[in-house]
Amino acid sequence: MKRFPAPAALLGAMLAFASAAAFAPAWADGIGDAQVSCVVLPSQQINLSSAVPGIVRAVLVERGEQVRKGEPLLKLIADVENAEVDLARTKAGLAKRKLDRNRDVIQKRLLSDMERDQLETDSAVAQQEYEVARRTVSQKATVSPIDGIVVSRKVEPGQYVGTDAVFELASLDPLYVELVFRVAAYGKIKPGMAASIALGPPVGSSRDGKVAIVDKVIDASSQTFRVRVRLPNPGLQIPSGIGCKANF
Repeated sequence: MKRFPAPAALLGAMLAFASAAAFAPAWADGIGDAQVSCVVLPSQQINLSSAVPGIVRAVLVERGEQVRKGEPLLKLIADVENAEVDLARTKAGLAKRKLDRNRDVIQKRLLSDMERDQLETDSAVAQQEYEVARRTVSQKATVSPIDGIVVSRKVEPGQYVGTDAVFELASLDPLYVELVFRVAAYGKIKPGMAASIALGPPVGSSRDGKVAIVDKVIDASSQTFRVRVRLPNPGLQIPSGIGCKANF
């Protein structure tokens, strides 16, 4: 008697066939064969400079440290600027107190318009001068513009800094997977498509990402185009710079 597969076995075979069919078009269409290169890179990589030149008082982070946006990284000597802030604050306070003491007189219109304008202008100008001095001091501190990792620090306390970079920072969450494909795959990869990224050592496993950019210009000399996949990296478990293979 001819035996038929049990229902469970038949269902498993059907699911396996459907799964294979679902993945087959990507390779049949030549997307996989057309892949030239794949590398995992930081989503941002910044050479950070000090806003103003000066002498370094303190470097607050080391290479390899994780930093947050707005976190101070470096401070310059700012003794003179701090003294100017104190002076401007004192002048602003004096001008405000003088204006406040004359509020009743102003409301009763016992001062001329010129005298009232002078009091109000002196107070406003003193406050603006204090704000300028305060912002000048704030430029003596270099803060991180991103959440990321300190790739390198290029200065030490006592060193003069000008326009050259003082830190190299990299944002590792998300990561960007940069891919190069031969022209045969053009039009088959769309922004928003899901991608499974097989990561090389030391990770050795796959992660899910999404296509962010498909270049609309094909390189004439190599007949290739580039694709970028956005790859979430919570906990910074995936290092940048590793090789990979993308499946769509």
